[in-house]
Amino acid sequence: MHAMDALTDLLKTFQLSANTYFFRGVGCWNMQIQYRPQGLFYVVLKGQCYFQERGNEELRLLKEGDIVALLTGGNHWVCDSPAGRALSVQDVAKVGYNGELLLVKTGNIEALATGGEPVVEERAEETANKEIKLLCSTMSYDTSMDHPFLKDLPCFIHTSTHNDSDANGLKSFVKILEKESETLSPGSTLMVDRLTEMLTVQLLREHIGQMKEPNGYMAALSDPKIGVALNLIHTETDEKWTVDSLCKVAGLNRTSFTEKFVAMVGSTPKSYLTNTRMQKAKNSLQRSNDSMLCIAERAGYASEAAFSKAMKKHFNKTPGQIRKG
Repeated sequence: MHAMDALTDLLKTFQLSANTYFFRGVGCWNMQIQYRPQGLFYVVLKGQCYFQERGNEELRLLKEGDIVALLTGGNHWVCDSPAGRALSVQDVAKVGYNGELLLVKTGNIEALATGGEPVVEERAEETANKEIKLLCSTMSYDTSMDHPFLKDLPCFIHTSTHNDSDANGLKSFVKILEKESETLSPGSTLMVDRLTEMLTVQLLREHIGQMKEPNGYMAALSDPKIGVALNLIHTETDEKWTVDSLCKVAGLNRTSFTEKFVAMVGSTPKSYLTNTRMQKAKNSLQRSNDSMLCIAERAGYASEAAFSKAMKKHFNKTPGQIRKG
């Protein structure tokens, strides 16, 4: 049992982080979120609303407990009713401390970043019944990396906490998220953002588990043969893996292992091993003060010169240039 697995290591490598917002709408409203290169997802905490992606005619009804995720971003609309989609734009607002969300909206819809002033809940009973409350989380990650995980990210996930039979799954996360967002206790902003990062992982797990025709990198992570190899590559320490030693652990001969690995991951085991070591070395150069020789040895190189040559070939930059940023 490894302390870290391939998915954990990848999310650390991609520097996954989240910012959380809350939207409250009353009456007739419509909002459009402008395209952002990374993902975001919504959780319907109260009421119901409608969701539509740009370029897709389907208007989806989202009920309390529903979650929709656009892990690769994209323009979309959220509105109170099918009629709300036709409302003309009245206001454009930037949401968040750094204005990361560009919101085009109409009607009574307000956005609140976690840690802001709590919105007063006292409303007339008739209005409260029509109120919609959404949690929106934006995800940031390094999109510059050329990795099959990013290429295989699902564009759209639609699930519900009502389908969740796991007591430690989606339902639990959402419950704690809502509680933390309402109380605004010390550390709540950090708690909420970390919980939404965990919710992202849970959504990916559920997506992998529900794949009808398991193939590609997402399926490879949970494959009993290739998944074991990926975990070993990503948790590599002083013991350096070879294609032959990975074959033995996977219980396949070299030809079968290579063919299956290429089919699911999209590259040869040797190439993936090298790419993973190079990426880890790059991260160490950027985020640590470890010596060049120490990082070179961890990557499997006996000298700084050999390491420098390999990094230059892989990233078209020397280790010194990467460290300076």
